[in-house]
Amino acid sequence: MHPRMALSTICGVVLVSAILPAVSSEPITSTTTGPTTTASSVCSTISLSASETPKLLSSSHYPLNLPKGWICSWTIEAKETEKVRVTVLACDKSSYGDQLAVFDGAGPRDYRMGDVCAGKKKLETFTSIGRYMRIEFNTSNKGMFELRYTSGNYHVHRHEEISDDNYSRSVISPLRQTRRENIRNVDLSWRLRTTATIIDLSMNLSSFQNSEGCVTDYIEVFDGYHVSDPSLGKWCRGEDVSVSSSGKYLYVKFHSDVNSPGSTFEIAYGFLFVCAFPVMVNRHPMMFGVIAGVLTLAVLILVCVCVLRSRKRRRSQASAEKGNAKGSDKASELKGPCVSAGSPGLPPSYDHAVASGPPTYQSLGLNPDDKVVV
Repeated sequence: MHPRMALSTICGVVLVSAILPAVSSEPITSTTTGPTTTASSVCSTISLSASETPKLLSSSHYPLNLPKGWICSWTIEAKETEKVRVTVLACDKSSYGDQLAVFDGAGPRDYRMGDVCAGKKKLETFTSIGRYMRIEFNTSNKGMFELRYTSGNYHVHRHEEISDDNYSRSVISPLRQTRRENIRNVDLSWRLRTTATIIDLSMNLSSFQNSEGCVTDYIEVFDGYHVSDPSLGKWCRGEDVSVSSSGKYLYVKFHSDVNSPGSTFEIAYGFLFVCAFPVMVNRHPMMFGVIAGVLTLAVLILVCVCVLRSRKRRRSQASAEKGNAKGSDKASELKGPCVSAGSPGLPPSYDHAVASGPPTYQSLGLNPDDKVVV
């Protein structure tokens, strides 16, 4: 090769690398399916450093499309106390399934902030809450993209919805990656929703930054759908805390301002099928005190009514018995004195009369010769 040509080739490579900081490798395998050949490749993960000066990241050979079936990944790192901000400038907006995924962190299980391309017309901006961000591009169809990334002390406000799709115990953490770094200058919130009875939270705040008066850093949990619902507590120092909801919603809020050195924490949550009455009593003692008082008064009124009815019934029975006794006395007076059979002055009983025969005149004190005048 001619020396000038070799020099030109080397300069061309340097120029392309300067313009495109992440250039994917050539296809490493080729698979043939029927009459067509589909190229497939996995780009190696490339690490980039962000600064206050904006830098560009684009797919290889931009603005040309990458071949179908490529998966490329980039990790962007900021300074220790700063965050990464990415603004997508262009991407293939066809609806064939190309995805540009943005993750808050460098690990495989980090929070997925969103997907762009794949038919989306609106270009978005993403900001990490830590110092790392991962970009992953999957060309389900032929595609391309270009974005701008910077670093700085940005404020992040983020909300996440969590439901009981699998009823398993899980964890809330500002960063789901293995790196433990303090989080500062953020407002994060999570709304937990369940179709079960209650939600149980167990918070590990051992690495939480102590905040005098809960000003710089704090976590607050609300028993309901939003911050307008009753607060279950506000914590701003290193400790372990357990709380439970009285219903099907819990709202968790974490605040850290720009003056804080930062905090890290972990919250385990579970959706439980248990009796929620004791928890509700603890959460709303005044309401349940009123309810208990009303129920007690109702029971006392019911007891009084039953006692009065019982007394009235006994009085009625006593009056009836007294009336029956008076009627019996009147009947006795009409019939004369009550004398039992066989008493003196009465004829013998029928059985005695039959056995002994009729009485004689002498026994009756009569003279047979006397005449009875009728």
